[in-house]
Amino acid sequence: MAAHPFFSLFDDAGAWQVVASGQARGEITAIHTNAGEPGLRLDYDFHGGGGFVVLRRTFPFSLPSTFDIGFRLRGEGLPNHFEFKVAAAGGANVWRHLRQDFALPSQWTDYRFNERELPFAWGPAGGGAPSEVEAIEIAIAAGPGGKGTLELSRPSMTDQTLTAPRSIHASSCYHWHAAENIWTPDADAIWQADPDDKEPSCHVDFGKSVRFGGLVITWPCGLPPRAYRVEISDDGEHWTSIYQASSGLGAKSFISAPGCEARHLRICFKNAACAAIQTISLRPDAFSRTPNEFVHHVASECPRGMFPRYWYREQSYWTPIGSPEGRRRALINEEGMVETDEAGFSLEPFILVKGGMISWADADTTPSIAEDGAPVPSVAWTARCMRLEIHPWVDGHGESLTLHVTYRLECDDPKPGIRLVVAVRPFQVNPPWQAFRNLGGMSPIYEVDCTGGEMRVDGKVLTCTPSPAGMGAASFEEGGVTSFLLSGALPPRRLACDEGGHIGGAMVWDLAPGAEVLEATVSFPYFEKANATGEQAHSQALADWGQTLGKVRWQVPDCARPVFDCFRTTAGHILINRDGPAIQPGPRRYTRSWVRDCVIMGAALAKGGLPQSLRIFLDWYAPFQREDGFVPCVVDRDGVDWLVEHDSHGQFLWGLREDYRNAADPAFLERMLPHIHKAADYLITLRAQRMTDQYRSGELAACYGLLPESASHEGYLAHPVHSYWDDFWGVRGLQAAADLAEHAGKSADAARWRSEASAFQDDISRSLQKVIAEKNLAYIPGSVEWADFDPTATSNAIAMLDFADVLPREPLHAMLDTYLDGFHRKHRGEMPWNNYTAYEIRIIGAFVRLGRRDEANELLSFFLSDRRPREWNQWPEITWRDPRSPGHLGDVPHTWIAAEYLLAVASMVASEREATDSLVLAAGMPWSWISKEDGFAVRGLPTRFGELAFCIAARDENTIYVEVRGLVTMPPGGLFITPPLPPGKSIVATTRADGEKQRHEAGMTTLRVTALPFVAELQLGAGSVLA
Repeated sequence: MAAHPFFSLFDDAGAWQVVASGQARGEITAIHTNAGEPGLRLDYDFHGGGGFVVLRRTFPFSLPSTFDIGFRLRGEGLPNHFEFKVAAAGGANVWRHLRQDFALPSQWTDYRFNERELPFAWGPAGGGAPSEVEAIEIAIAAGPGGKGTLELSRPSMTDQTLTAPRSIHASSCYHWHAAENIWTPDADAIWQADPDDKEPSCHVDFGKSVRFGGLVITWPCGLPPRAYRVEISDDGEHWTSIYQASSGLGAKSFISAPGCEARHLRICFKNAACAAIQTISLRPDAFSRTPNEFVHHVASECPRGMFPRYWYREQSYWTPIGSPEGRRRALINEEGMVETDEAGFSLEPFILVKGGMISWADADTTPSIAEDGAPVPSVAWTARCMRLEIHPWVDGHGESLTLHVTYRLECDDPKPGIRLVVAVRPFQVNPPWQAFRNLGGMSPIYEVDCTGGEMRVDGKVLTCTPSPAGMGAASFEEGGVTSFLLSGALPPRRLACDEGGHIGGAMVWDLAPGAEVLEATVSFPYFEKANATGEQAHSQALADWGQTLGKVRWQVPDCARPVFDCFRTTAGHILINRDGPAIQPGPRRYTRSWVRDCVIMGAALAKGGLPQSLRIFLDWYAPFQREDGFVPCVVDRDGVDWLVEHDSHGQFLWGLREDYRNAADPAFLERMLPHIHKAADYLITLRAQRMTDQYRSGELAACYGLLPESASHEGYLAHPVHSYWDDFWGVRGLQAAADLAEHAGKSADAARWRSEASAFQDDISRSLQKVIAEKNLAYIPGSVEWADFDPTATSNAIAMLDFADVLPREPLHAMLDTYLDGFHRKHRGEMPWNNYTAYEIRIIGAFVRLGRRDEANELLSFFLSDRRPREWNQWPEITWRDPRSPGHLGDVPHTWIAAEYLLAVASMVASEREATDSLVLAAGMPWSWISKEDGFAVRGLPTRFGELAFCIAARDENTIYVEVRGLVTMPPGGLFITPPLPPGKSIVATTRADGEKQRHEAGMTTLRVTALPFVAELQLGAGSVLA
């Protein structure tokens, strides 16, 4: 076959860009080999660190489905990782060939790879194979790093797509139904064996060895179940079976053959009466590169609705179903499919009517959540004068935890033959692009048994109330469950088994004659036995959630109700995602316990009146600390991950102090003191590594007194850096240790750690000023090495840790202004973007702390409008611009983000200032919250100074009523009210409930409260003092 124009790839060195991370550097030059061939030379140097050096060229071309790419290379250097990447238009979707620890040969060497070695890497496409390429990247990513040289020449690409086979023949042919017909597009042309042929077969010779990933056989109509096998051979004599079916049904058979390569292919039948083929279509490697990719391709050739939405490469969002005790959780997606357990099978509803099947694709689907934001989700379908409601919930405790799903079908115009079907599918709700361990896409079912009057799925019993009118099971070779439902029938088998794990089942209930409502509940016990079902059980589950989430009592106008319903939902999601003592930021992909996520989530739960989870977590996590004081960044079911992330030590200490502030327990503190001592001293030891002579001046001076490099930010994984995120947590951690030591009577330790924290803070300030000045920055950098613009991470130092008064004011506000400008331009469509992370929610709290109320509320409104989906009060870690884009989401709901929301909203009402030990009320509340209906009130809101009761209501544009009660102690730094005010107005006088009146200077917007209870009316004016 002819060579591709790809051969010109290395001709023009000027067409390539060099992109390097951190301190890594690269330089490209043109070369010619001894044979006079043009090429490229890359000289790279990681300067003692990590990261990557990338060559990038815009190079549009079409990539066939089956290809071979090659070039010659040589070089020198340590064995780093070699990458060849292709990017589709826009650069968001990337496919990558990777050779880890690749030692470059010193002599020119041929290097080749094919389509099997260029898998999908990342992007909104979520998977698939590349076709239209816009750019090529060649990268050296640091393993051991160092410096070296890479030379490239003689690029080539060969299109190896199969055209037509050399010959096709069969053991026999009936009349004019010749074997060659299977490779023609003529729908009326088929091959059929002679009826007297006892073992008929059809044989394809491709003339050479070909690579393929599977095949699709199209069958003539009306054939009975057929038994056949598919075989391959290199020589036409020795055959290997790659697939066999005992009862194949349906118009098409989809056969997965990952990694196949052969010259000969044949189909062998057991019974000539079934031996007929309309067409055979060979499919490329991408067809079955993974089990999930295989199902994607099958779904693309089936009617929409036969498979869940995500198999059509469309995003389908989900939310967890669980109880306040966490431990086990199901998922439901927007279409109403329920995943019973982690990586488990799913329950998917259908409606049968005369003429066929109604699926999610035929209905308008609407997600919803319980009243007041309790995290009990549901989905409703509307289609053809029918409404189907899917209500899942989890109840029970300990070993009696049980998932229930109630299906309620209402028919405005009931007709004979309407049936409710609940299918058991070998799929997860978690989509394939969420793949991790056993998560994402397929959930193999090997056996469905309906023989005992109940359905058993791989031995697990589904309990149904009432009992179904019928049950059945089907295998993939029979077309699966939905192929029967599509024709309005139930699968006839009572028992189905499949080593490939593609079994499905179905349960059916009939709408009684004349009835308008049909209701059925399917229960799945997580342990021994299912709890009772019914409306009473569902109501009790809702009541349990109401009691759990009702510790803080909000009374808000309708315009603010979504904000505080979401507050309750997010707290509930944090509870659901827990696994025993382990707090986890996701229900599936992120079932790990990062200490940073967990202490923030624990602190957020405390703001919802639920402080116990934080202490339970800290008690469980503390023993994982190393003897030298190192606090691991994450622990999961596989144990400790010792990745170096130096924020963890300060976060652990900060979390312990938060717990003590929530509910002081001297006995628990005494038990934690050894851990506190080790973590605090370990921070001091780490700092000392950057206080030697080599850091006092020169290039490394900006690192003096900081914590060493770490990968606590995902962007720093390839190249750990001196991250200010770590440092701010370190300062607050040392201060927390000092506070706890004082409570424990350890005054000497308290003084030492407090002094160290003060010196640490000074070193951070000097470092920031140095980096800002040397690199002429108009923002606060995220790290020393990269001087990166990262307002989301930096806002943690403002909103959570309260360093606003320490950071340089001008670049701080300029950073947030730049962020806002980009935010506005993105959402006005003035600049390209693919996704963002809702960690940005923490910037709301930063704006509150900085007195920028309008900006805080602008962001709050946006993030509420961009919940995915809005009705379920949640955010993924990654939010794609196109909501249906099948890109990786991190996890949903991401409950670290949920915690950031909880803390941001709480700060809008009551902002605790760490730096001044003060409490500021209403600093982020908009005028609408206090001016509508009866205004705003909260009771039982936890603060470090005790539970707060706070009421604020605008009587009119000139009068605000305020009431402040509760709190165990007055904040040492003061208690302040900063109410929202109409434009141009200020507080000109205060009239207390006892009649005492106090006038204020013009322009006053913040009122100090000196004693509680405080009940007063604030008179507003245009700035003059009242007469």
